[in-house]
Amino acid sequence: MADVMCADRAGDIEGEPMRRVHRHARSVVWVETTAARWAVADVADFRQFVLNGTSGLLWRSFDGHTSDGGIVEHVLAAFPGHPDTARADCRALIDELVRLRLLEPAHPEPDHDLADDAGMEL
Repeated sequence: MADVMCADRAGDIEGEPMRRVHRHARSVVWVETTAARWAVADVADFRQFVLNGTSGLLWRSFDGHTSDGGIVEHVLAAFPGHPDTARADCRALIDELVRLRLLEPAHPEPDHDLADDAGMEL
């Protein structure tokens, strides 16, 4: 099966698109197959996908900490042939994975120490 392709682009969530940070959606499970493909399923609605090639490399790179731009640069290092086209394709693929609800924005956990002190006067 070919890479997941993008028909349209989702809007930016916040800030610059390549500074965003995503993680795998909480309702998604995945496994890497022996053919270097990723079988991805959304357990909330039973949608299933197969990612391979560039889309598989992107998928396994989302860790909730690395910016989308950092992930794209990692992929471009693996496929150096056409960086401008590849960069645009990677961004479109990230937008499509967000649109499909396979990726979600990663937000830092609240700092409980700061939250506890928020109402205190110094």
